[in-house]
Amino acid sequence: MKLKITMLVLSVFYCGYLLVLLAASHYESSVLNPLDSQYYYKKGLFEKAIETEPSRAEYHMGYALDLAGKNPAPDYFTLRLVLSQIKQAVELKPFSKAYQEVYATYAPLAAALTNNTY
Repeated sequence: MKLKITMLVLSVFYCGYLLVLLAASHYESSVLNPLDSQYYYKKGLFEKAIETEPSRAEYHMGYALDLAGKNPAPDYFTLRLVLSQIKQAVELKPFSKAYQEVYATYAPLAAALTNNTY
């Protein structure tokens, strides 16, 4: 009899454990699905987010500002990448005046790069 009660209690605990795992798995998959571009964007993996969904302007702008922030004295190729990402963000819809303002601050760098005065 003790063995049956022990088995019953262990079965209940095991089923509860499985339910908790299932609930946690469902929560993670519904909030931040690794196949979703928002997952990568929230984790700061901008390149992967852009690869997953290239039509989102905020991903391009986030990537550009992240690159610019990590490199206080960027080299030529990093500047080109930052400028191309900002330009891409400005060209994509929905249009954002904030993106246009950021682009305007980087426009002199774009001119300097095309004139090779950098």
